[in-house]
Formats: sequence, C-alpha cells, structure tokens
Amino acid sequence: MDWRDDETLSTQIRAMSRRQRNQAAYLALRRLERPLVGIPMPESWGVEASVMNALLRSGEAQMDGEVNRELQQAVIDLHAAPLFQSEIEPEFAQSFQLEAINGWLMLGDALGELSEAQTDKVISLARELADYLDKYMENSLTVVAGEVDRERYLAGVDERFTSYGMGYFGTRNLVVEGACHEAILASSVNEELLSSVLGRQLLELCDEYSNEMTLALTAFPVD
Repeated sequence: MDWRDDETLSTQIRAMSRRQRNQAAYLALRRLERPLVGIPMPESWGVEASVMNALLRSGEAQMDGEVNRELQQAVIDLHAAPLFQSEIEPEFAQSFQLEAINGWLMLGDALGELSEAQTDKVISLARELADYLDKYMENSLTVVAGEVDRERYLAGVDERFTSYGMGYFGTRNLVVEGACHEAILASSVNEELLSSVLGRQLLELCDEYSNEMTLALTAFPVD
C-alpha cells in the first residue's frame, strides 16, 4: 500500500477542530525541529539563531489556529535573511533544513484559516522527509550507526504502520504521528493539550525522533 494514497491517514485530520489541527501541524513540525537547531546553517544564509528561535517559540506559544502576530513577525524577520534573495545548492542535511523552514512558512500562512488540506500538507511534509531520508540511506554507501536497533524496531511495530513498506524513519514518524493524533482527538476541543503531562510526553516523543533524524543527517559527508 502506498501511504500517499491511503485516505485513512487523513481521516483523523477531518475529525479535528481548527485548534486541534494547529496542534497536529505543530507536532509534525516539532519532529523536524532538531535539524534546524542542531545542525549549523551556512553563514551565507544569514539566518540568525535569534530569528530561528523566535520562529520556533512563537509557533509553540499559540496553538489555537488563529492568526499569530508574533509568528508573522518572526516570518518577516526570517525573510530578511540573504537565504531568500539568492539561489543555493544545499547539501543533503541542508535540504532538510530548507524544507523544515518551508513547513513553518506554510503554517504561518495558513493560520486564521488552517483548513484540513493545509493541515494535511504540513503533516505530509514530515512524512515525505522521513521517507526521503530512508531512501537516501538505502542508496548511500555511508553507514549510519544504529542499523541493528532500527531493524529491531521495525520488527516490533504493529502491521498497520509497516504495511506501507516504508523504512525506519518513515515508519517511526507514522507511529509518533498516530500517537499524537490519537491524543489530540481524545482531548476536549478547547484543551491546551501540550501543557499537560500527556502533552509533554508527546513532545518528548517528537524530540527523540527528531534527534535521531539529526544524527542520521550528520552522518553523511559534506562536500
């Protein structure tokens, strides 16, 4: 089964309120956060750490699906970086950073509306990058540490996640995504889920996954 054609992956999003969709989109971007802060960006991009931190924290501070003025300002400040005024040929890890930044720009543009389709687009970005990393690892001569552990993980995952035939990162992303969406839908419509004990556990799950993705990305040589 191709995960891109499986409507069941979008069914939960259609059952969410706008506030809940904002939480789901944020958690998807949280799974892509560590490459932004854990891998140095090229100096030529001119992206200040303070600007990136403002982008990430403003998105975390307000998750009700409404217009977020602080996030809008952070996006404006980010757009002032040379990164957006020049053509670049990114290294492999840098391509992940650019896509993660693009995810934040998509979320910033969507707030105030944040339709099911817009939410699905942000969440699909995390799936796409996980699948891309798996395929790159498979076709590369670079050995990424932890192969035995990754194989052991896949052997123990429920069939509903392995049925797509994805690799480790693609499968694990779906597992974490599933846990996040299940918790979001089980919460009340107006609940601040991510400030709860369960919410902090979800954030830890996303961060653990994101850290592991970052370690894999930094294993590949830079030209």
